[in-house]
Amino acid sequence: MKRLMMIIIILMAGMAGCGTTDENGSEPTKNGTDRGDGEDISVQKGIVAGEMEPSLTKQDADSQNVYIYTVKNQTEQEKTFKFSSGQTIDFELRNAKGEVVYKDSKNKMYTQAIQEITVKQGEEFSQKIVLPPLESGSYTLTVWMTAKGDQTYKATTDVQIQ
Repeated sequence: MKRLMMIIIILMAGMAGCGTTDENGSEPTKNGTDRGDGEDISVQKGIVAGEMEPSLTKQDADSQNVYIYTVKNQTEQEKTFKFSSGQTIDFELRNAKGEVVYKDSKNKMYTQAIQEITVKQGEEFSQKIVLPPLESGSYTLTVWMTAKGDQTYKATTDVQIQ
């Protein structure tokens, strides 16, 4: 009889330790790869929802030509930009012949301070651009980020000066 009780206790203890279902009765799924040594290695393979999207939009303010440069994070990851100075963007204006008539960084000085800007998923980085006085005509405005070791995220638009 003692032997039978001992077998029942061992079987019950073994069955109690083998429960692998949750409250709903479904088995948990494994989120990685077993190397054979019992250690689970998780691999995160998120699908990228989109890209970093640069854009330029015109904003009228006191009859000046003001534009907003925006880079929107349409990915599933935070994006950190590293800058070696206080300059985060640069822009240039080209006339109808394609000649550069103005470059914002030319003859300017910026603080020499390393800075990082992080753009979370679904958020955006934006910068206001005020164009210099220009003669009437057609121009092309190109704006880009000056982050180190990264894409420039260029955006271009046509500008008409009356």
